[in-house]
Amino acid sequence: MKYGFLLAATLIVACQSQQPEESGSHTPDSVVMTPTDTMITLTDTAVIPALVESWKSFEQYNGKYAADIKLLMKQPLKERLKAMLGAEEKDFVVRYGTTPPIEVENGVLFNEGCKPHNCSIEEAAIAIDMKKDVIYVGIARNKVVKLYGERGDSAYPEKLLQWMMKFESEP
Repeated sequence: MKYGFLLAATLIVACQSQQPEESGSHTPDSVVMTPTDTMITLTDTAVIPALVESWKSFEQYNGKYAADIKLLMKQPLKERLKAMLGAEEKDFVVRYGTTPPIEVENGVLFNEGCKPHNCSIEEAAIAIDMKKDVIYVGIARNKVVKLYGERGDSAYPEKLLQWMMKFESEP
C-alpha cells in the first residue's frame, strides 16, 4: 500500500502540466505573421519611364541635321556605337553620309542616311530609345538589311522597322 500511494503521487506530479513562469518575456509556440500587402495600387497601368540622364541633351536635336551637330561624335553614342558594331561601324558611317533632319518622338531619336549617290540601295539608320537606354542600328547593303540592337535587344523601334520595310517593297 505504501508503494501504491507513492506510485499514485508520482503519477499525479508527472502528469501535471508545467505552467510557465510569469516573467517579462516568453517565446510563443508559433509565430503569427501580420499580413502585409506588398502590391502597390496604381490608378494608371501605363508605366512611362523617364529619359535616361545621358540622353536628355539629345532631345534638342529634333529637326537638326546629323552632320551639322556631329551626332555620331556625341557621347555616349560614339563609344557605344563603336562597341556595338565593331568592324561594321565603318560600313554604317559610309552609308550614313547623306541624312534628312533627325526625328525625336516619344523618347526615341531616329535618323536615316544613305551613301552619297546610292540612296535606296546602300543606307543606314539609327534609333535610340532614350527611355530604355538602348541603341539600334540598321545597315542596308545592296538592299539587304541587317538590324543590330545593343545587348542583343531585338525590340526594335517602329521607325526602324518601317525603314527596313521600304527595302522589301522596292523592286
